[in-house]
Amino acid sequence: AKSSKVDATLFVAEASVAQHLRIATNLPVCIVDNGGWTVKYGIVPPPAAVTKYKCNDTKRKNDREVKKSCGENSASNDNAFRHENVNDNIPMSTMYNATARPPHQLTVLAGDEITTRMKNLGQLSWNYPMERGMVCDGETQLRVWARVLEVLGVVPVPMMMGSGRMGGGGFLATMAAARRGKPSVASIDPAAGKQQVTYSSNTCAFLLLVPPFVPAVISEGVDCILFRELGIARVSRMLGACMAAVRYLSFCQSISDSTAGSDVKNRGWIDDNTKCCCVVDSGYSFTHIVPTHCGEALVKAIRRLNVGGKVLTNLLKEAVTYRQWNMMDEYHIVNDAKEQLCFVTDQFDKEMKQARATRKGLRWFDREYLLPDFVNTFQGSVRLPQPLQRKKEMEEMESIKKEMDRLNDEKEQQELVDEAKDLAKMRVEEGDVRKDKCAVNESVDQQGQKTSKIRKSKKEKKRRRHKNEKKDNDDGDMDDSGNETDEETDHQRLQRLKKMRETERKRREQESLERQALAMSVERFAIPEVLFRPSDIGLDCGGIAEAIVESIEACDTIFRAAMYHNVLLVGGNTKIPGFRDRVNLELRKLAPANYEVRVYLPEEPASYTWEGAKQFSRQPGFQERFSVDRLSWEAMKKSGKSQQEIWGKKMYNSMKNTLHN
Repeated sequence: AKSSKVDATLFVAEASVAQHLRIATNLPVCIVDNGGWTVKYGIVPPPAAVTKYKCNDTKRKNDREVKKSCGENSASNDNAFRHENVNDNIPMSTMYNATARPPHQLTVLAGDEITTRMKNLGQLSWNYPMERGMVCDGETQLRVWARVLEVLGVVPVPMMMGSGRMGGGGFLATMAAARRGKPSVASIDPAAGKQQVTYSSNTCAFLLLVPPFVPAVISEGVDCILFRELGIARVSRMLGACMAAVRYLSFCQSISDSTAGSDVKNRGWIDDNTKCCCVVDSGYSFTHIVPTHCGEALVKAIRRLNVGGKVLTNLLKEAVTYRQWNMMDEYHIVNDAKEQLCFVTDQFDKEMKQARATRKGLRWFDREYLLPDFVNTFQGSVRLPQPLQRKKEMEEMESIKKEMDRLNDEKEQQELVDEAKDLAKMRVEEGDVRKDKCAVNESVDQQGQKTSKIRKSKKEKKRRRHKNEKKDNDDGDMDDSGNETDEETDHQRLQRLKKMRETERKRREQESLERQALAMSVERFAIPEVLFRPSDIGLDCGGIAEAIVESIEACDTIFRAAMYHNVLLVGGNTKIPGFRDRVNLELRKLAPANYEVRVYLPEEPASYTWEGAKQFSRQPGFQERFSVDRLSWEAMKKSGKSQQEIWGKKMYNSMKNTLHN
């Protein structure tokens, strides 16, 4: 009764919007994956299905009419997971999800302006809008999203408030004044050198990827930013894990085809046709485990681990500060060192014992991170410590020596074989030939004596020439009369060039040695170990493998085997070398013996979720079924509807209904 009452009130709220005021459902879609460290964004032009089928989405009443008017076959219910090549060339861009203020300035830089205008990021005052994966600073988030729209060519048009005042205050008013007098239809992209289409925010849709279980207060604040401050026409909210699952299921279907099955890397990855996927999203602020079926999240089985990339960077920063340099204010440099050097090992205890028994600088995992000086270098680099460098050079010399010995042995063996063949031929020859051979040998001996005399004379000439050159060197630039001369012999010129090259090489080596470097040893694998053993830093919870098992065991029994068989890793932390192998190893230990464990790591796990959202947004009728327009949202808010009543069905249940209607 309660559900029917809610549906009735929602229908009344939507029906209260006049038909001529309804917003179109074939708008370009701005897809934004709002992460705690970076924001991934891109714009998808109006769906190709609108042009292909010539359908007017504003006249559609329900899903059955969509399929009927477009001529789709009701048996093809899995079109949401079909791999399409339409608009696959749509680029995805990234920028910092933060604002920064340079020292002693009032300028506020947002997103990509930080990296384009500043080189030393450590001297900036940073402000991040996200905390623990949720938007906590609306003003900062508004600036970042406004910058995203500006880069995409979308002009924000804030809603008019009751007194005729624009929402967004001075910030958006300043942006509007800056754009005054500029063309609103098209702009010239100087980088691409071609015309770029410019849209207005009241003619665009906005697909926002969010984590699960966002509090209603934060969700309502985000809606106000999008609808009122930025003036977005339509907004759609989707779980990022569900979009990654959509991409994964499309991948499984594509490799089953004959065209994609020829991929050597993915050969053998067979689609089990269960439509199940256990998504492990390990990002900057958290790690979520979200089991999905047909793209729908199983809400009761979602688990969260409060360990992400931010925790790892802070731990590494404290460890480096305690052992060597004070890096507490150099967050971005330490984060870059973490991304370049950290790895996950499946033999943590063994490596720690080996580290205790081996002198520092001689362990196989010891490295040095060269700090940038922001004069000649703006990016850190990695090098081997001096002991390991000398050891590597000795090993290379030894390998070269062995290779030379091998080649000499082969040459001697070949010479022996040739001599044996010659002897065999000599034995079968006639006796008179042997006499001739003796005469030849005598002539050869005489020739050898002459050759030895010639060699002795050559050695004597070489010795005299060397003596004269040495004398010229000692005399310096003196001519025969004892006066100075500007003439330079070839030998002197050669010696001078060699000396200059050697001096330059030593100078560069000395500069490299004098650069400040962070010595990284056991920190390389001890820091990422926190993802699998949070108890090492005092967190009373299990690691990623335990959270995956707990999440899968919370699902219905019919889904468990399929979940173990389709584990998907996405997020920035999954790019750490050895992450997938460690998850696979620990899952195999914890999972039941009769279940097969299979873990998939995409080539680009950080952008995998955004790619899935791009693919899903191109489905016919997406904007009509999964988005809320601004007028309907205002009507539902005035009628007192909660965030769960507005977004719950569209975020969690709509995808499954789409597949089975």
